[in-house]
Amino acid sequence: MKIIKIDKKINEIIVFPEILDDLWHLEKIIEKDDIVIGKTDRKIKPSKEGEKVIRETIFVHIQVENVHFQEFSENLRISGIIVDGKPKDLVELKAHHSIDIKVGEKTKIQKKEIKKWQIERLRKAEKESATSKMLVIMMDDEKTELAFVNQFSIQKKASINAQKQGKMFKEEKSNYFDKVLEEIIRLAPKKVLVAGPGFTKENFKKFVEDKKIAGFPKIILESLNSVGETGFRELISQGKLDSIEKELQLTKESKLIEEVLLCVAKEKAEYGQKEILNAINNGMVSKLILSETFLMENRNKAEEIMNIADKFNCEVHIISSKNPQEKTIHNFGGAIALLHYRK
Repeated sequence: MKIIKIDKKINEIIVFPEILDDLWHLEKIIEKDDIVIGKTDRKIKPSKEGEKVIRETIFVHIQVENVHFQEFSENLRISGIIVDGKPKDLVELKAHHSIDIKVGEKTKIQKKEIKKWQIERLRKAEKESATSKMLVIMMDDEKTELAFVNQFSIQKKASINAQKQGKMFKEEKSNYFDKVLEEIIRLAPKKVLVAGPGFTKENFKKFVEDKKIAGFPKIILESLNSVGETGFRELISQGKLDSIEKELQLTKESKLIEEVLLCVAKEKAEYGQKEILNAINNGMVSKLILSETFLMENRNKAEEIMNIADKFNCEVHIISSKNPQEKTIHNFGGAIALLHYRK
């Protein structure tokens, strides 16, 4: 997700969804009666018999009634009533209409109020999307290419040759891996994906792990048929970046749920709306964990808890409904507070 603008004075959000998960995040923050501005086509009947029907692109302001995202369709459908648009002579005000928001299209949302949890969700999507420093290392035993990659661009940063010398060459004993490692450290990525054919990537991962470098990001491996430009395109076209991002997010949420269960076992947790609010107001809460299902089904109740938690500087985390472990939080009533201490 690329955030272009969040303006709380006029309650306007402008974003650029970059991956399918960004559309899923937008589905969760767009509410009934929001105004979403997008483009659509309208058929214009010919004025004379025999002439072809003309399709004109128009921009409409939809007052939202329904929002629906289905991954297989790869778009977010917004349905509602047209309240404005351009060109004026082609826009049918008060008509029911639907528009599709797609990956790679700028989207403008006007709200009655922008809530803090909505901003945090967008910021989280921006931070955790494939564009947030996913360094791809395309490697075989002859050459390595390093690039920051997302669905729309490949930003190449370095190319390193193995410089083989004869049949007795052993890549592990050369400075090939050292040079690759130096480049990774220089580029300072948040995420590292090593991809390519054969076993060179596995050997490189072991080489790095043996170095035991403090703070070095976890290396993710991916097998590809090719390296170079073809390999990069294979990575993007097969949707492997998306699956990697989802796996990373599930891992983070799973660790959070492990922390929840540990706190419950140590009696350093509270659940139930009254108990959670009491603990927050007494300055006892370090983290507030909510299930996304609870938030979507009980927005007023969930937002009340989150707003008070925010005033007391508590961390707020929402466990995705796509995570099978979300039911763990749901079993505690949809929300649970982790405590600094218990009275």
